[in-house]
Amino acid sequence: MSEAKPEISFSIGARHLAPSLIGDRAVVILLHSNANRLLIDEMRSMFGTRLKDILYCPDGLLTIDVADRLRDQFWSRHAGRDLPTLIAIGGGSTLDLAKSMRIALAPNTSITQVLDRVCDIGEFIACPLLLMPTTAGTGSEVSSTATLWDLQRGTKHSFFGSAATADWAVIDPELCLTAPWTVTRDSGVDALAHALESIWNRRRVPKAFAFAMSAAQQITRVLPGLIEHPHDISLRAEMSQAALWAGQAMALTETALVHALSYEETTQRGMSHGEACAKWLPRVYKIARESSEELGIYLRASMEPIINDERELQEWLIRLGYQPILLSDDNQAIEARIKVALQSTRGKNFVTSESVYALH
Repeated sequence: MSEAKPEISFSIGARHLAPSLIGDRAVVILLHSNANRLLIDEMRSMFGTRLKDILYCPDGLLTIDVADRLRDQFWSRHAGRDLPTLIAIGGGSTLDLAKSMRIALAPNTSITQVLDRVCDIGEFIACPLLLMPTTAGTGSEVSSTATLWDLQRGTKHSFFGSAATADWAVIDPELCLTAPWTVTRDSGVDALAHALESIWNRRRVPKAFAFAMSAAQQITRVLPGLIEHPHDISLRAEMSQAALWAGQAMALTETALVHALSYEETTQRGMSHGEACAKWLPRVYKIARESSEELGIYLRASMEPIINDERELQEWLIRLGYQPILLSDDNQAIEARIKVALQSTRGKNFVTSESVYALH
């Protein structure tokens, strides 16, 4: 049996393990365009002459055009017999970009040729990949999926399979210390959505359920405290652990209805992903809770004692500064959106009232 990927290292200061993890290979680092200068200097010092190049992920949604441009740039500089290890340090877009960059394609070939199908690492010439998140939320470092957007068509696409799975995931809570509150909040709510989506999911398995329950309880308890104490490393570590659990749950189940609904908010209204998820979480929670008594019990347990039902979830999100769709809003357009989303790929993962829902 092949070794499970990625190999996960989690600790305060874990980034310093990276040189020993990758062996003697040369290194190319991908950073976000707004990366902290101290982090850049630290990486230069850490890898010395092994560091051959630093590339930058632009701000905004990860588009197909950006993925193609950066992949071409990487392979035009570093193709050869001894491929470097690609190390990505950043939020979800930066990590997803690295996944799409690590495979070689024929000249003038777009990543669109391999999107939305399972891509096995054996199909491609590919470099080793190490991912280090600077936010506690997306779970990209442990998932086998990268999200890319076609903004002209307003569509979301996935690069997924073992080709999109990192060799190493290094989670160091210290890397999250410089994240501003809005990024911290949105990343945390994204992780909460991953956890809840793994609970109200047709594909749920016991391991995902355990990860999701632990993640949801910890996020609802810890995230508000970071408003007043953003530099508390203990809180950052707890959020990073919760986001890792949520990402591991999501990797087993995929996402569901909340994410299906969120895409339009992102592409057409410019909302951050976390904000878009927050908008729909209480409404979808209510639908899920009402789908079965058993699921209602699971959901109540998932966030208690902080949150016990959809109304308390709604108020918790409002206190964080969000404007979710109110449970009292009976707008027919909202119901129409939900009906359409249920027919999408992610929406079909959602457990509806017609489902027989049991944990086996």
